[in-house]
Amino acid sequence: MITRRSFVMLAGIGAMGLLGTPGCAALTEESPRDVAEEGGPRESSSPTPQKEPINAGEPFSGEIAPGMLCVAEYATNALAVVDARAGEVVGRIPVGRNPASVLVMQGIVFVGCSGTGEVTAVPVANPAAAAPIPVGHQILGLCRDEARGLIYAGDYFANGVHAIDAALQSLVSTMDLSSSGFSGRTDPPPCCTIEPGAGRRTVALALAPEGDVLYAANYGTYDVARIDLATGEELDAFDGVVGPRQILVSADGGQLILAGVGGEGEQQVSALYVLDRATGKRVLEVPVGLSVAGVALAADGRRAWAIARDDGELVAFDAADWTETGRLSLGVGIDTLVLSPDGETLFVGNSIGGQVHAVDAETLALRTTVEGLAAPKGLAVIV
Repeated sequence: MITRRSFVMLAGIGAMGLLGTPGCAALTEESPRDVAEEGGPRESSSPTPQKEPINAGEPFSGEIAPGMLCVAEYATNALAVVDARAGEVVGRIPVGRNPASVLVMQGIVFVGCSGTGEVTAVPVANPAAAAPIPVGHQILGLCRDEARGLIYAGDYFANGVHAIDAALQSLVSTMDLSSSGFSGRTDPPPCCTIEPGAGRRTVALALAPEGDVLYAANYGTYDVARIDLATGEELDAFDGVVGPRQILVSADGGQLILAGVGGEGEQQVSALYVLDRATGKRVLEVPVGLSVAGVALAADGRRAWAIARDDGELVAFDAADWTETGRLSLGVGIDTLVLSPDGETLFVGNSIGGQVHAVDAETLALRTTVEGLAAPKGLAVIV
């Protein structure tokens, strides 16, 4: 039987938020109070000291300008507004406890708060009007559905996915997942034999290009749930990755790409998993480095990037054949990756060191580093 650590109560398993594909945000590294990371160091054991936040306590006023970064600061219960070109934090907006994921839709920054089970809605034009949307228990991955005007929110403890009306800023439905998960595995994880119905632990979401299926990567059963959005019912699950961090759909729609940090011993993950989207079969493992915490894809499908958290490296690929085209060392603890909407800049967050790096997507040249962020998790670029 595959062994896994017991899942314990999370105060907020820090998510990613990131915008690797249009509309989706996923989880990143846990905080010291969270479940011990499988196969990776906890933040409290890192030799890198957490720096004092810049302008700690100073509120942000005015409109959040295009090009600004919005960063979920897990440790300060705030959304930091960052000017990456100037390399500084320009202010902070109070949100719910332990924010972990960030998504922008219809002029609103939606922040998933893992400690309070809410999603905070922050208007770009008037951040002072930020308001909580009561949703569930522990909100991690977010994904937007432009066609339906919905935000989907993965709930780590609710064994399901919530749908939020973006315009009304209210919860409209919850889609429950089955208790068992992927049925093709010989030995299910202990969470699903000892405590049925509480083991899926959704952490990351992706929407099918056709808009008919929502994919949910689950931490407890390390599988991929598939939800039929017409009925709200779960289809047969695919096998996934241990310690999932992000799930994306390839530009051509034919593949699912899974980033995961792995677990103990032989469960450690050092490659991206590429699945056939029709069958769920794993067709490729792309070497990246120890603990693959994030992945991003260019809109044209030609380039891809991934980060190895425990090796501290950003890796670039030719997405046509997944050959490696370059590497950049950014330091152990990098666990959030997002590509700017124009495809020119990669933003890489380090929740241990408290930095966000801006990197040229074409050359992998480091442009700027913003210091003094308190456990940055989700990242989103305002357009």
